[in-house]
Amino acid sequence: MNPELLLRLGSFLAVLVVMGVAETLLPRRPLSSGKARRWFANLSVSFLSAGLARLAAPLVPAALAAYCAANHIGLLNLVPTPPAIAWLVSLAALDLLIYGQHVAFHHYRPLWRVHRMHHADLDIDASTGVRFHPIEIVLSLFLKLAAVFLLGPPPAR
Repeated sequence: MNPELLLRLGSFLAVLVVMGVAETLLPRRPLSSGKARRWFANLSVSFLSAGLARLAAPLVPAALAAYCAANHIGLLNLVPTPPAIAWLVSLAALDLLIYGQHVAFHHYRPLWRVHRMHHADLDIDASTGVRFHPIEIVLSLFLKLAAVFLLGPPPAR
């Protein structure tokens, strides 16, 4: 298995487990439905979405960044930029893009119809943070790939 994928999946699962344990030991309020059933449903949707994203666009953003660097594609690969500055610009630009995407999903009705699945959870906990419609995940991946192609962020090494 790809080391980047293992690191990403391991980090995701570690944070999810820590948050799940914390909210079980220190709940802010009683749940209206069973935690096990909700977590199973929310994580199933998350893994389905991730699987569909991998099928729709098998090229992950990190691989595209490496390709862009090797082929001098993207703004940061065309303009001489110190690596630390390129990394900071990339982090800020990609984070701002995802924020803008989230705002757009709230403000445009067709996008909201897809995004509202994330907000339809009656009990909000760590599993709610990974509950996104598969269409939203695929659209988000294509947006990130386009941004990586245009920006040319430095690949992780």
